[in-house]
Amino acid sequence: MDIPQETLEQYLPTIEEFLTSILLEETDISIDAFKDVDQEFVQEHLNNTDVYLYAREQNVSTDVIVVLDQEWFGLLSSIMLGIEEKEKNEQTIGLLEDFADDLAAAIKEEASSNELDLDFGEVRVLSKEELKKELRHEEYGWSKLDIEGIADDVVRAEFLMGDPDTEIEVDEEESTDEAEEDDSKSKSSIDELSSLEQSDDEDDFSTIDAKAEPKERKKEKVISARHIEFAEFSDENDNGNGEAHSMDLLKDVELDVSVELGRIELPLGKVLELAKGSVIELEKLAGEPVDVLVNGNRIALGEVVVIDEHFGVRISSLVTTKKRLAKIKDGSEG
Repeated sequence: MDIPQETLEQYLPTIEEFLTSILLEETDISIDAFKDVDQEFVQEHLNNTDVYLYAREQNVSTDVIVVLDQEWFGLLSSIMLGIEEKEKNEQTIGLLEDFADDLAAAIKEEASSNELDLDFGEVRVLSKEELKKELRHEEYGWSKLDIEGIADDVVRAEFLMGDPDTEIEVDEEESTDEAEEDDSKSKSSIDELSSLEQSDDEDDFSTIDAKAEPKERKKEKVISARHIEFAEFSDENDNGNGEAHSMDLLKDVELDVSVELGRIELPLGKVLELAKGSVIELEKLAGEPVDVLVNGNRIALGEVVVIDEHFGVRISSLVTTKKRLAKIKDGSEG
C-alpha cells in the first residue's frame, strides 16, 4: 500500500483545526496504529455500534472510510443541537452527514494547496451491513487515531483507504443484465395491473348496460373515487425542525462575554467604608489565569494581555463540553 504514515500525518493538523472549530475544544490527534490489512480483516473488524462514513474518491478510484465510535453521536449533538443524543436517529445522521461533508471539504482544500486534486463525491453514513457491500478492494491501509481534548476520555477514530492496485473488478454486463431484468419485471407488473384495471372497467360498464332501465328506474347517484397525490416536502421548504441541526440559525445570537479577574466577599459595613483610593484585595493570586465567562458561565481560562492600548485575554485552556453542558443544566434546574 503506497500510502506512508507520513502522508496521513501531514493532514492531522488540518483535521485538528477542523475539530476544534466544530466541537469548540482544542484537540490533539495521534496515530496509535498503522498497518496494511486485507478485506477479510476489515469485515471482521466491523461492529454494529460504530459509525461509518463512506466516500468514493473518483480521481484515484479508491474507498475512503472513516470509523467513529458511538460517543460521536453525543459530541456532535451536544454542540450543534444543545442536547445530547447518544443513539442513531434522523437528527444524528443529518449531523454526521454535515460533519463528513465539511471534513471532506477541509481535507480537499489542504490537498489542493499541495497540488493534489481530490474528488470524494457523496459522503454517506452507512451501517455495518451496508458498508460490507461497498468494499471494493482486496487490501486497505488501516490506521487507528486517538483524539484527546474533545471529551473527558480519549475518543477513538479509525481511517481506512483502499489500495487502488487491488481494486476488485465488477462485471458490468452482469450488473447491466440484473438491472434490465429488474426493469422488465417492473414493467411486466405494471402491464399486468393495467390489464386487470381495464378488464374490471369493461366488466363494470357491460353490467351497467345490460341492467340499465331508463325512465322506469330511479337514477342512482354514482360516486367515483380516485387516489390523491400529495406534493412531497422538500428540504428547501423545510423551515421547522428539519433545520434544527444547523448552526446557521444561531450565528446571529448575541452573547455577553466577560472576564473575571477575581472575587471577594465583604460585609455591608466594609462596602460602605469604601472610598476613592481604597484597595480591595481579591482572593485570586497574582499570575493565576482569569476566568472567561459567557452569559455568566465559565467556558475558559486565560491570561491578560495588552493589544494596542486595549486589554485582551489569551485563551490558555477550555472547559470540556460535557462540564459546560452539565453546569448549564444544573443552573437551569436551580
